[in-house]
Amino acid sequence: MKFYSVKMRASLNDKHVSGGERITTEESIQKVVSELLARPKEFDFINIKIEKINNIKFIEKSLDVKTINVKNHKEGNEIALKLLEEVGIDREIAKAHIDLLHTGANPDRENMRGAMIITKSGKRLEKDKYRGVRTTNVDFLHREEVKKILLEKKYTERTLDALALSTKNLNYPDIIAEYCISDQPDYTTGYVAVNNTYYRINPLKEYLNPKGGRIYFVKDNTDIEELYKYLQEESFLIKEVGNLE
Repeated sequence: MKFYSVKMRASLNDKHVSGGERITTEESIQKVVSELLARPKEFDFINIKIEKINNIKFIEKSLDVKTINVKNHKEGNEIALKLLEEVGIDREIAKAHIDLLHTGANPDRENMRGAMIITKSGKRLEKDKYRGVRTTNVDFLHREEVKKILLEKKYTERTLDALALSTKNLNYPDIIAEYCISDQPDYTTGYVAVNNTYYRINPLKEYLNPKGGRIYFVKDNTDIEELYKYLQEESFLIKEVGNLE
């Protein structure tokens, strides 16, 4: 079976407003393109890129999903810090970079386009502190079935995409954990992925805060070139969804 990567990026007034990525079969390309084109509400430029994937790999099962509802974002971040501490991330190092994400992580104190990469000792490894690094080329093999299961459990398609990304991330042996908040001001649910579990924390950021992004916490001896190659070039399909709570 042939698989293709389909990527969409939309902008308005030179500012990124929407994006999406899928891996699909040749027969479903037109359907997937139509779905991605429907995502941006307003734009003045849109780009669709379709590429054949020559080497597809498989992950047997996604991370498990657990939802934690809290009173406010401060309580949510306390839980996030505890989860990170449990896998050996120093609390002060984690807090310093989480605070940076909430206030603008690039040198101009704006959002980065991709993720920060932070070692256990607190060193930032991303090659470009404006761009960061983006995880690409991952999807569920039976996406519509997994989507239906998640929607029945009151999750969203946003969870579907984020779960796929975090599953690929934690599949890499040098990535210890991931922390993520949306850059959409009105979307306050975020997540921490550790120990084969995607902890969906609601809320994890303050309402109407326009800042957001991701942090990948990695081992100190991580080879940055190999990590970039894995995240940006290797393609994966996830066969099954993990346990949902």
